[in-house]
Amino acid sequence: MRAILAAVVMLQALITGDCLLCEQCFALHTSSCSGIMTQCPPDVTHCVAGLENNTVGSDNILTAFKDCLDPPQKAACGREFSFNSSVVLFQLTRTCCDTDFCNGGDVQVPPSDNTPNGYICEDCFNGQSTDPCTATGVVQCTGKQNSCAGFSGTASRPGEAVRSYSMKGCSTHDFCKLAVFNMAGSQACDYGLKCAPALKA
Repeated sequence: MRAILAAVVMLQALITGDCLLCEQCFALHTSSCSGIMTQCPPDVTHCVAGLENNTVGSDNILTAFKDCLDPPQKAACGREFSFNSSVVLFQLTRTCCDTDFCNGGDVQVPPSDNTPNGYICEDCFNGQSTDPCTATGVVQCTGKQNSCAGFSGTASRPGEAVRSYSMKGCSTHDFCKLAVFNMAGSQACDYGLKCAPALKA
């Protein structure tokens, strides 16, 4: 059946012009997904494949996704998005490519770098209020995390309802600049995000 769908999409592309063809899928609680090949709009130049990890306490939600890349999200290609506190872990990895069907197959995710890097940030979490939480200690930054981020507002985790959150922890610089606009499964609604350079431990 999938071979027939792929053949139909390829035939449609030949008839309608030189638009990029990408695999399209979205799946929760898994590290991979497969779906249909779709013809992208004419202004799309890249396909995307990625994985989002949203963990609060012991509740881990993985989101795998593949699609035509929305042109404004091209700035997020090849960037590293991560945030962690003593309660929350958020990681988003994505790969972008620019040829037909290039995002097919398994989602390729680089291994996480959990090695402490000598930086620290204030640490707190509140899952019931949008008021900025008060630091209860510090958290060790890892890998490329060189910024401290504070989020307060309403957001939804993949597949869940919108609720109030406030948190502080370590983040990558790219998370502060681009992450909230480029998340795949999680959604930030009415929020504030403040970032500052991380402190040397």
